[in-house]
Amino acid sequence: MKIALILPHFYPYVGGGEKMFFDLAKGLIDEGHEVRVVARNVGEEYLGEKTVEGINIRYCKWKSMFGHPLVKTYDIEDVIRWCDIVHTSIFTTSPVVSRLARKYKKPSVLTVYETRGPKWYWCENFVIATGFYLFEQYTIRQKFDVYHAISEATKKDTEKFCRLKNVKRVYLANEMRKDAYSTDFSLRSYFGIPEDTRVVLYYGRPGKTKGIQVYEKAIENLALTDRIPKDVKLCFVLGKEPENLRREFAQLIEKKKLTESVLIRDSVKRDELCACIAQADVVVVPSLTEGFGFSALEACQIGTPLIYSDGGSLPEVAYGKCLSFENRNHKQLADILEEFFINGTDNFEDVPEKTFTYEKMFKGISDIYSEIYKEAD
Repeated sequence: MKIALILPHFYPYVGGGEKMFFDLAKGLIDEGHEVRVVARNVGEEYLGEKTVEGINIRYCKWKSMFGHPLVKTYDIEDVIRWCDIVHTSIFTTSPVVSRLARKYKKPSVLTVYETRGPKWYWCENFVIATGFYLFEQYTIRQKFDVYHAISEATKKDTEKFCRLKNVKRVYLANEMRKDAYSTDFSLRSYFGIPEDTRVVLYYGRPGKTKGIQVYEKAIENLALTDRIPKDVKLCFVLGKEPENLRREFAQLIEKKKLTESVLIRDSVKRDELCACIAQADVVVVPSLTEGFGFSALEACQIGTPLIYSDGGSLPEVAYGKCLSFENRNHKQLADILEEFFINGTDNFEDVPEKTFTYEKMFKGISDIYSEIYKEAD
């Protein structure tokens, strides 16, 4: 089959969705399919026609609004005419792709990473949340043959909040081993703390839906009641974006005099991050919403105990030594952290291992393609 992937962003842009489509493109090519990708350029280096690891990519100079590229019809129309199946993802590519797929009678798939619906109001003011809610509704409810949800939670939310049918769940893939990322990198040296210090690790973006505000309130609760032991440090490996939210979080930690227990450092390289996860005593993922939950799954696959919110898809991916708290409940999170300080992981659950392989992901999406291709004949 000839498959067109029309995407807002692609390699070398970093993100879970971009990783999924890069891996998918390579897998499809390996299976003998023809694949063409069209996406927004990443700097001047990635502009125009390129071939990356056998993938034919057209990088287009699309303008961007709030981080979402504005697709030009003439950049993608010939690729959609060429293909047997067109596949895109939320958000701004979906209206144009849907229209052109119907115009040229091409089977189409929309990948939905997450549908927040009324959850937008959890972390934005009324006006902004309403705008995001309407924008999400408009882009997801475009006409496609199949809506691909990346978790069961996303599938249910898409059906419930967007009232869509033909939503199919195919999990993303992630395969990591603790012993595959042995480096000379030391988490404790990076944070400048003694080797016998117990580390509670948070890593990733400080975005509003990532629950960093809930975590901060839990830490404050613990500090006010003197429940953080001297040999414990709450370490944050934080991305620089969103810059304003990172700055606000750092200022809040300083203002509330939590800097003795809370340490913040910049993001590190991928192999160094894996070393951080492996060397931590526990990882905390307090997300309000989560379409798939790579951070939680990475910790579980590496073998580090996990404390996580029961929001979104996190319960679907968590396994091993782990313990959940009620979404947005900072007091319960504080209690669980204190329990860990005192008893370690003695009271954590032992959840059987779960697998999220590339083989399963490729098969799931290939089955979607085969079904809609046959129906189009």
